[in-house]
Amino acid sequence: MLIGKEVYIVDLNMKGKVVDETKNTLLLETEKGRKKVIKAGRKIIIYLNGKEIRIRGDELNLRPWEYAIR
Repeated sequence: MLIGKEVYIVDLNMKGKVVDETKNTLLLETEKGRKKVIKAGRKIIIYLNGKEIRIRGDELNLRPWEYAIR
């Protein structure tokens, strides 16, 4: 689950904290308010424990609880 994590959406030059997540979207709290982003086709950087994890949004196109199963 990405809720609570800081992410950067490379394609959109958008950074924020994930406040909600569905199979296909992320809801980010940004400096300009809440923004809904479609995961598919996006390049995403997840900031975790001081490291950057680069991932394609297509790889996240699962329900949050399905990550562990995959």
